Amino acid sequence: MNTALKASFESTKREIYRDELNFAEFPLASLSTSLPKDQKTLEFTDEIFDKSKNQKVTRKLTITASDKYGLPTAMDDEVILGLIQLTGKTDFAERKVFFTRYELLKLLNWSDDTRNYDRIEQSLNRWLGVTLYYDKSWWSKEEQSWVNEGFHILDHVTVFDKERQIRRAKVGEGNAGKSSFVWNEVVFNSFQSGHLKRIDFEFYKALKSAVSKRMYRFLDKRFYMRASLEFDLKTFACEHLGLSKNYHNGELKRVLRPAILELENQGFLKKLPDGDRFLSLSRGEWKIAFVKSSDQRIALKEELPELVKALADRGITLASARTIVSKTEEAEIREKLAFFDWLSAKKDPRIKDSPAGFLYNSITNKFNLPDDYKATNSARAKSPERKVVPITQKVGPSKLDPKVKSDRENIDKYWNSIPTGEQDQIEEGLVKSAPNFLKEQYVNGKKEKGILFQTVRQAMIDQYVRAKLAGVGTSEQISVDNS
Repeated sequence: MNTALKASFESTKREIYRDELNFAEFPLASLSTSLPKDQKTLEFTDEIFDKSKNQKVTRKLTITASDKYGLPTAMDDEVILGLIQLTGKTDFAERKVFFTRYELLKLLNWSDDTRNYDRIEQSLNRWLGVTLYYDKSWWSKEEQSWVNEGFHILDHVTVFDKERQIRRAKVGEGNAGKSSFVWNEVVFNSFQSGHLKRIDFEFYKALKSAVSKRMYRFLDKRFYMRASLEFDLKTFACEHLGLSKNYHNGELKRVLRPAILELENQGFLKKLPDGDRFLSLSRGEWKIAFVKSSDQRIALKEELPELVKALADRGITLASARTIVSKTEEAEIREKLAFFDWLSAKKDPRIKDSPAGFLYNSITNKFNLPDDYKATNSARAKSPERKVVPITQKVGPSKLDPKVKSDRENIDKYWNSIPTGEQDQIEEGLVKSAPNFLKEQYVNGKKEKGILFQTVRQAMIDQYVRAKLAGVGTSEQISVDNS
């Protein structure tokens, strides 16, 4: 396997984007775009049952700010999430991370203009002046309990202007012209301990409101253990999202509804009527309920572009699929879709851990196709329409792994022993019982008989023959045999 492909395989195992679990639990910032100048403190509190102590624990996070830069806002929260992604590119190897403001702007999907360059610098300076005090609310993975911690998220920041970039470039130092930031040791230790969760950062950035984004991060963490959740309305809205504690229940519901609707429309939350979403317990006491959508693809509609739908059908979120299609050549996407379908049909272990992550990486990182896949396509392209020519006739043994070669030979020998008329009957049954996305690729590509069609067809045949050789009889295969 070539180096680029191997790196892509490994990167899909850790996923592309991450969120620190403590940062997803409580807000780090106000949801407002601006705060009163005299306000220098935010507090968030809740009560949970701590299994490690077998008792209820009151958790509290206090955020204080410097006089000059003030408290962080929703924009600053996004910056921190962006810095986590920059650090993830280095596999969280060093506390000090080099970057350029342009790189961070692109990562956050902010426009490349002077105003946003200044915003980045102001945000980093603001975080230097912000202190977080966790009172039994910072989860220590090492100690397996909620602990007390107080720290600044960032210990040091250096932002280069153009003049300094030029001076550094002339000196020729390492990372010349790049700005840098240094994580606090407590935060960085949490990264290295693996106290991180996967996050669909493209989906997150596509959300329009700060409330939706904060809600997505919190619920995405909590959905890890169960698909349905209930919270006290005020605790959820004020302590975990950061809405004003001066709001009464009616105002909280009014502010939450548009964010909930956005997450429903994007397929993250299951649609619920108001009576099931907001539950009255007694006078003045309400609960709020959420059910995770079984599949984010429920947001898809038939009018979606073909390639966007194809990517989403394979587990990539709608927002990410649109981004890929807008930035990638059609031929590249179709090639990687064909490769992915080939791997999926034969249940290849290379995509076992994260199928959607693998597909995303294969397109965005543009890695080369592996030898076993290229060899299969090469043999198929030269074979008659209804026959599968043994791949060993086309590829020397030195270019194919012995196990792959043996598997290929056995499949080809078995399939070629079946009369052509019976092959047609089996293939027809395979198409009927195939998953919808494979069936569509087969039917749509049959006329041109291009690579995508050939790959899907071969993958279905391979899976069928392997089951026969192993003596396995699934319900799908029985229906094929009786067709």
